Amino acid sequence: MLSFIRRYLPAPERLAVLFLGIVIPLLIAGEIAEEVLAQERFAFEQPLMMWVHTHIGPAFTPLAVALHYIGSTPVAVVLSMLFAAWHYLRRHRSWAVFILLGTALPTAVMFVAKQFFNRARPEFWPRIIQETGASFPSGHSTFAAALATVVVLVYWQSPHRSLIIAAAAAFALLVGLSRIVLGVHYPTDVLVGWITGMSTVLGLHIVMYRRLPHA
Repeated sequence: MLSFIRRYLPAPERLAVLFLGIVIPLLIAGEIAEEVLAQERFAFEQPLMMWVHTHIGPAFTPLAVALHYIGSTPVAVVLSMLFAAWHYLRRHRSWAVFILLGTALPTAVMFVAKQFFNRARPEFWPRIIQETGASFPSGHSTFAAALATVVVLVYWQSPHRSLIIAAAAAFALLVGLSRIVLGVHYPTDVLVGWITGMSTVLGLHIVMYRRLPHA
Protein backbone atom coordinates (compact mmCIF):
# COMPACT_ATOMS: atom_id res chain seq x y z
CA MET A 1 0.00 0.00 0.00
CA LEU A 2 2.78 2.44 0.88
CA SER A 3 4.52 1.83 -2.44
CA PHE A 4 1.22 2.47 -4.26
CA ILE A 5 0.79 5.78 -2.43
CA ARG A 6 4.35 6.89 -3.19
CA ARG A 7 3.96 5.99 -6.84
CA TYR A 8 0.57 7.50 -7.62
CA LEU A 9 0.12 10.35 -5.18
CA PRO A 10 2.15 13.50 -5.76
CA ALA A 11 4.70 14.64 -3.21
CA PRO A 12 3.51 17.50 -0.96
CA GLU A 13 5.42 20.13 -2.91
CA ARG A 14 3.99 18.85 -6.19
CA LEU A 15 0.51 18.89 -4.71
CA ALA A 16 1.14 22.48 -3.64
CA VAL A 17 2.11 23.41 -7.20
CA LEU A 18 -1.04 21.72 -8.51
CA PHE A 19 -3.36 23.63 -6.19
CA LEU A 20 -1.53 26.96 -6.03
CA GLY A 21 -0.57 27.02 -9.70
CA ILE A 22 -3.65 25.55 -11.37
CA VAL A 23 -6.69 24.75 -9.24
CA ILE A 24 -6.99 27.85 -7.04
CA PRO A 25 -6.02 30.35 -9.78
CA LEU A 26 -8.57 28.83 -12.16
CA LEU A 27 -11.27 29.10 -9.50
CA ILE A 28 -10.41 32.77 -9.06
CA ALA A 29 -10.40 33.32 -12.84
CA GLY A 30 -13.76 31.58 -13.09
CA GLU A 31 -15.32 33.89 -10.48
CA ILE A 32 -13.98 36.97 -12.29
CA ALA A 33 -15.09 35.65 -15.68
CA GLU A 34 -18.61 35.08 -14.38
CA GLU A 35 -18.82 38.72 -13.27
CA VAL A 36 -17.38 39.97 -16.57
CA LEU A 37 -19.86 37.87 -18.53
CA ALA A 38 -22.69 39.39 -16.51
CA GLN A 39 -21.21 42.83 -17.31
CA GLU A 40 -20.74 43.58 -13.63
CA ARG A 41 -18.26 46.26 -12.64
CA PHE A 42 -15.57 45.77 -10.02
CA ALA A 43 -15.73 48.79 -7.72
CA PHE A 44 -12.01 48.82 -6.96
CA GLU A 45 -10.79 48.95 -10.55
CA GLN A 46 -11.33 52.58 -11.52
CA PRO A 47 -9.91 54.04 -8.27
CA LEU A 48 -6.93 51.69 -8.50
CA MET A 49 -6.28 52.58 -12.12
CA MET A 50 -6.52 56.30 -11.40
CA TRP A 51 -4.07 55.93 -8.51
CA VAL A 52 -1.63 54.02 -10.72
CA HIS A 53 -2.04 56.60 -13.48
CA THR A 54 -1.33 59.48 -11.09
CA HIS A 55 1.44 58.04 -8.92
CA ILE A 56 3.22 55.46 -11.10
CA GLY A 57 2.35 56.43 -14.66
CA PRO A 58 4.65 59.44 -15.18
CA ALA A 59 7.84 57.53 -14.30
CA PHE A 60 6.80 54.13 -15.64
CA THR A 61 5.27 55.13 -18.98
CA PRO A 62 8.49 54.89 -21.10
CA LEU A 63 9.11 51.34 -19.86
CA ALA A 64 5.41 50.52 -20.29
CA VAL A 65 5.57 51.58 -23.94
CA ALA A 66 8.68 49.46 -24.50
CA LEU A 67 7.00 46.43 -22.90
CA HIS A 68 3.95 47.04 -25.08
CA TYR A 69 6.02 46.51 -28.21
CA ILE A 70 8.01 43.62 -26.74
CA GLY A 71 4.74 41.84 -26.00
CA SER A 72 3.18 42.54 -29.39
CA THR A 73 2.26 39.49 -31.45
CA PRO A 74 5.09 39.70 -34.05
CA VAL A 75 7.79 40.15 -31.40
CA ALA A 76 6.26 37.49 -29.15
CA VAL A 77 6.25 34.99 -32.02
CA VAL A 78 9.90 35.73 -32.86
CA LEU A 79 10.99 35.44 -29.21
CA SER A 80 9.20 32.11 -28.82
CA MET A 81 10.65 30.70 -32.03
CA LEU A 82 14.19 31.81 -31.19
CA PHE A 83 13.95 30.30 -27.71
CA ALA A 84 12.63 27.03 -29.15
CA ALA A 85 15.22 27.00 -31.95
CA TRP A 86 18.04 27.44 -29.43
CA HIS A 87 16.95 24.30 -27.56
CA TYR A 88 16.27 22.38 -30.77
CA LEU A 89 19.79 23.07 -32.04
CA ARG A 90 21.16 21.89 -28.71
CA ARG A 91 19.21 18.63 -29.23
CA HIS A 92 16.70 19.45 -26.51
CA ARG A 93 13.86 18.74 -28.90
CA SER A 94 11.28 17.98 -26.23
CA TRP A 95 11.91 21.36 -24.64
CA ALA A 96 11.67 23.03 -28.05
CA VAL A 97 8.19 21.55 -28.54
CA PHE A 98 7.24 22.52 -25.00
CA ILE A 99 8.36 26.12 -25.57
CA LEU A 100 6.34 26.47 -28.77
CA LEU A 101 3.22 24.88 -27.32
CA GLY A 102 3.67 26.67 -24.00
CA THR A 103 3.52 30.06 -25.66
CA ALA A 104 0.99 29.20 -28.39
CA LEU A 105 -1.70 27.42 -26.35
CA PRO A 106 -2.26 30.17 -23.75
CA THR A 107 -2.40 32.70 -26.58
CA ALA A 108 -5.05 30.63 -28.34
CA VAL A 109 -7.08 30.35 -25.13
CA MET A 110 -6.78 34.11 -24.68
CA PHE A 111 -8.01 34.87 -28.20
CA VAL A 112 -11.04 32.60 -27.77
CA ALA A 113 -11.83 34.20 -24.39
CA LYS A 114 -11.62 37.70 -25.87
CA GLN A 115 -14.18 36.80 -28.52
CA PHE A 116 -16.47 35.15 -25.97
CA PHE A 117 -16.46 37.86 -23.28
CA ASN A 118 -16.03 40.87 -25.60
CA ARG A 119 -15.32 43.25 -22.72
CA ALA A 120 -14.86 46.89 -23.69
CA ARG A 121 -11.55 48.51 -22.84
CA PRO A 122 -11.31 51.11 -20.08
CA GLU A 123 -11.68 54.76 -21.05
CA PHE A 124 -10.49 56.71 -18.02
CA TRP A 125 -7.92 59.03 -19.67
CA PRO A 126 -6.52 59.77 -23.15
CA ARG A 127 -4.25 56.87 -24.06
CA ILE A 128 -0.89 57.19 -25.82
CA ILE A 129 -1.22 53.58 -27.02
CA GLN A 130 -4.36 52.71 -28.94
CA GLU A 131 -5.56 49.12 -28.76
CA THR A 132 -8.43 47.55 -30.67
CA GLY A 133 -10.41 44.47 -29.82
CA ALA A 134 -11.75 43.15 -26.56
CA SER A 135 -10.11 43.76 -23.21
CA PHE A 136 -10.60 40.51 -21.26
CA PRO A 137 -8.21 38.84 -20.67
CA SER A 138 -5.01 40.78 -21.33
CA GLY A 139 -3.05 39.25 -24.19
CA HIS A 140 0.26 40.82 -23.15
CA SER A 141 -0.18 39.56 -19.59
CA THR A 142 -1.10 36.09 -20.85
CA PHE A 143 2.01 35.85 -23.02
CA ALA A 144 4.28 37.30 -20.31
CA ALA A 145 3.04 34.80 -17.71
CA ALA A 146 3.24 31.91 -20.19
CA LEU A 147 6.79 32.78 -21.23
CA ALA A 148 7.86 33.32 -17.62
CA THR A 149 6.42 29.94 -16.59
CA VAL A 150 8.02 28.20 -19.57
CA VAL A 151 11.43 29.69 -18.73
CA VAL A 152 11.14 28.65 -15.07
CA LEU A 153 10.16 25.08 -15.97
CA VAL A 154 12.83 24.69 -18.67
CA TYR A 155 15.54 25.85 -16.26
CA TRP A 156 14.04 24.32 -13.12
CA GLN A 157 17.16 22.22 -12.46
CA SER A 158 19.53 25.14 -12.99
CA PRO A 159 21.78 26.09 -10.04
CA HIS A 160 20.53 29.64 -10.64
CA ARG A 161 16.86 28.67 -10.27
CA SER A 162 16.06 31.31 -7.65
CA LEU A 163 17.45 34.10 -9.83
CA ILE A 164 15.59 32.77 -12.88
CA ILE A 165 12.31 32.60 -10.96
CA ALA A 166 12.78 36.16 -9.68
CA ALA A 167 13.60 37.52 -13.14
CA ALA A 168 10.71 35.68 -14.80
CA ALA A 169 8.24 36.83 -12.15
CA ALA A 170 9.48 40.42 -12.43
CA PHE A 171 9.00 40.33 -16.20
CA ALA A 172 5.43 39.07 -15.93
CA LEU A 173 4.57 41.55 -13.16
CA LEU A 174 6.04 44.51 -15.05
CA VAL A 175 4.19 43.62 -18.24
CA GLY A 176 0.93 43.37 -16.32
CA LEU A 177 1.54 46.69 -14.57
CA SER A 178 2.38 48.31 -17.90
CA ARG A 179 -1.08 47.43 -19.26
CA ILE A 180 -2.72 49.28 -16.39
CA VAL A 181 -0.32 52.23 -16.65
CA LEU A 182 -1.14 52.58 -20.35
CA GLY A 183 -4.85 52.44 -19.54
CA VAL A 184 -5.55 49.66 -22.02
CA HIS A 185 -6.64 46.99 -19.52
CA TYR A 186 -8.50 46.64 -16.26
CA PRO A 187 -6.64 44.99 -13.35
CA THR A 188 -8.90 41.93 -13.65
CA ASP A 189 -7.91 41.61 -17.33
CA VAL A 190 -4.30 41.44 -16.22
CA LEU A 191 -4.93 39.02 -13.36
CA VAL A 192 -6.85 36.55 -15.52
CA GLY A 193 -4.20 36.93 -18.23
CA TRP A 194 -1.54 35.91 -15.73
CA ILE A 195 -3.65 32.95 -14.60
CA THR A 196 -4.34 31.87 -18.19
CA GLY A 197 -0.65 31.90 -19.08
CA MET A 198 0.65 30.21 -15.95
CA SER A 199 -2.04 27.55 -15.52
CA THR A 200 -2.07 26.53 -19.18
CA VAL A 201 1.69 26.04 -19.21
CA LEU A 202 1.67 24.06 -15.95
CA GLY A 203 -1.13 21.88 -17.33
CA LEU A 204 0.82 21.33 -20.55
CA HIS A 205 3.88 20.32 -18.52
CA ILE A 206 1.83 17.71 -16.69
CA VAL A 207 0.46 16.32 -19.97
CA MET A 208 3.85 16.21 -21.71
CA TYR A 209 6.05 15.02 -18.88
CA ARG A 210 3.56 13.33 -16.52
CA ARG A 211 4.96 15.24 -13.58
CA LEU A 212 5.05 18.54 -11.76
CA PRO A 213 8.26 20.38 -10.88
CA HIS A 214 9.67 19.67 -7.45
CA ALA A 215 12.73 20.67 -5.48
